[in-house]
Amino acid sequence: GTVFVVQWDQVYLQGKEDVGSFTFQAALHSSGRIVFGYKEIPVPVLQISASQHPVKAGLSDAFMVLNPSPDVPESRRRTIYEYHRVELDTGRIASLSAVEFTPLPTCLQHRSCEMCVTSELTFNCSWCHVLQRYP
Repeated sequence: GTVFVVQWDQVYLQGKEDVGSFTFQAALHSSGRIVFGYKEIPVPVLQISASQHPVKAGLSDAFMVLNPSPDVPESRRRTIYEYHRVELDTGRIASLSAVEFTPLPTCLQHRSCEMCVTSELTFNCSWCHVLQRYP
């Protein structure tokens, strides 16, 4: 009830099955922490060809827009817009390693307007969720 884990187990690079399999996971904690765990990384990630197997490691925000396809009226075309990317140094990803992302404090953690405006955050937290307006 406090963590959701997704594991990729024995994943092979297409055409490079002889290098071995990758096993890794992502754990999303209810506290906001995100942990990437790398159990088996048989080859340095920097040696993986980006043209054949694009490697992305880290976090990013994105949104998706569905547009009607001009060629097929019944279908829709997905466009994903990515922003605010945090990339891991893929040279540091190795077997039996982990990376943890810990969320910074935000106004959303406060349960009342008073808690929000009197907080010691390093930015101007002034939105009052209870009143749905700026105080």
